[in-house]
Amino acid sequence: MKFVVFLGLLLPSAITAQAQFFYSDTVIIQFARAKVPDGVTWSPSVSLRGGGLSSEKLPPNMSAEVWVQTQPISAAMSWRPPTSAMIGLKVEAGAEDFTYLHAYFRYSCDRVHWSTWYDLPPLKTQNGITASVYEGSLSIPRMAQEAYYAKTREWWKTSPPWSSDEHELCVWIATQDHDFFSREYPFIGYVQVRIEGETRGVQLKSLSVKVSSSVGGLTALSTGRGRSTTGEKWFFDVSKIKR
Repeated sequence: MKFVVFLGLLLPSAITAQAQFFYSDTVIIQFARAKVPDGVTWSPSVSLRGGGLSSEKLPPNMSAEVWVQTQPISAAMSWRPPTSAMIGLKVEAGAEDFTYLHAYFRYSCDRVHWSTWYDLPPLKTQNGITASVYEGSLSIPRMAQEAYYAKTREWWKTSPPWSSDEHELCVWIATQDHDFFSREYPFIGYVQVRIEGETRGVQLKSLSVKVSSSVGGLTALSTGRGRSTTGEKWFFDVSKIKR
């Protein structure tokens, strides 16, 4: 489910618009054959079966470690990634399937290089044993965006058709400096969620990941023909840029 709202005042006599954009997208990962998205991985202690991602039942004095990691999930529209976002996670499993369960997330600009992992705190618990809902936020300081803004000003000098199209900006940056996003993490293009815990026998049916963000400020109006993929989710992938 995706929900994007455009609020703003377009100025016919100007080349910019003042606007606020809200983005929200929920990705549901179902653990059923032929339904698990590419890129989802899990520990060898569990396997995909008819009822979900499952492990053998263990006696009360034993437990097994288990982890699951989602595929990269787009966190924005293709032309305007945010610098802050809310990340939510819902875990569909039995109330006592885990003896404990922790959740984490990380972010990437280019789908190849990733930040460290951040804690995703629980919101509520089931029977005081483990949480089923997690939610956290991330905000990137301006200092971490300075090198990116410097590159943006250089790109503007090339007179691009649409100076607010950050996908095209990132392609230009990677063409000039292929390793730029291995050093700089100035915005949230993708998120990835990971859960880690212990179980005496689990049947994990699904994970639901929600990403919400907003971006605002002046937005330039296009001076040329718009990119046909403007309305898609963030898809910049530095591995597809030739050195």
